[in-house]
Amino acid sequence: MAKVNQRTWRIPGQRTKRKAWGFTTVINGKQKRHYRAEWTQDDAEKALAALLLNVDQPKAKTPGLTLAQAAERYVAAKARKRSLREDRRQLEHLKKAFGADTPLAEITASRISEYKAQRLASGSVRRKGPNGQATPLSAASINRPLALLRHLLRLAHEEWEVLPSVPKVRLEREAEGRNRWLEPDEESRLLDACRASRTSA
Repeated sequence: MAKVNQRTWRIPGQRTKRKAWGFTTVINGKQKRHYRAEWTQDDAEKALAALLLNVDQPKAKTPGLTLAQAAERYVAAKARKRSLREDRRQLEHLKKAFGADTPLAEITASRISEYKAQRLASGSVRRKGPNGQATPLSAASINRPLALLRHLLRLAHEEWEVLPSVPKVRLEREAEGRNRWLEPDEESRLLDACRASRTSA
């Protein structure tokens, strides 16, 4: 807050009052006062304006890396990955879901949770049930883009140093694969087949 005013004071032992125009303002958390006896109100206002013009204005924060830029950087970093084609497909899906121009810092745990809830409520476009309705997405279908997004955000934080923190990404629990034990006759047939392959080699 800046204020231009006139101060009056009296020197001990004298009857006449002294007057001076000046200003009071706060710059970088510190109060500044400046008064001069020769100043008029106009002089004080000009001095205050000149001071405020010279103060460095706080710089606007840049939005940072966008999801599209991060996706490009990810693809370049994982150029030798065998499943890169699938990663590209998932990245396109994520860009549509969150917005390609969305800064990574705006992809919060809350937004990720909303995205996951939408996916849980939606059905598969490819698979249709007996009534012709879309079947619910499997846990694996929901987890693949989420896992990729989590990895991308971790890279941005830990390696690229463009993200101050990584939001929590909770994956869906996937069904465990079925375990089947061999019957005694199957076990002996398997062992015989292993022995035969060793001797033929």
